[in-house]
Amino acid sequence: MKYFSSKARWAKTFSIICLLGMLFSACSHKSNYSNIPAITYNSFTCFCDAAKPTQSDSAYLRVNFTDGDGDIGYPTSDASAPNDFFVIPTIDSSGIFTPLIVNDTILTFKYHIPYITPSGTDKSLNGIIQINLENLVQQISGLTIPNHNTHIFQFQVWIMDRAGNKSNILTSPTVHSCGG
Repeated sequence: MKYFSSKARWAKTFSIICLLGMLFSACSHKSNYSNIPAITYNSFTCFCDAAKPTQSDSAYLRVNFTDGDGDIGYPTSDASAPNDFFVIPTIDSSGIFTPLIVNDTILTFKYHIPYITPSGTDKSLNGIIQINLENLVQQISGLTIPNHNTHIFQFQVWIMDRAGNKSNILTSPTVHSCGG
């Protein structure tokens, strides 16, 4: 009988240790994100001036992101930091979206992502980046380009991490300017 009770006690202790181990591992779950950043579309919100409904004051473009090693963004004090968030507006040309070209160069808007690397050993990140495209939608909508509809457009977006890894290139769904 003594053999059975010590075996039962060992099984009970082992079960408690396993349960505690599972609880600990659930709390300290490390994400399995790639070290190359990845983005997905979240939303696009256009804000219009009520007095000028065909013009927009600004718009917010939001993308979801993940990065396994968390090397996203640069400190605001780093004046030499390269741009790391890129947006290319594309306009509708009979159902085919083409980049805007100004002086033989594809129009690309560049932004800085703030430094967001977490402290600790698990550096993986996921979140939402929101960019204010102030007056951009109005500028695009105000263009007159033959055979193009500048009130219907998409955005091509990507980010770069500090190691120089480029995310996937995201093409947003079709969006309309406020007056489009």
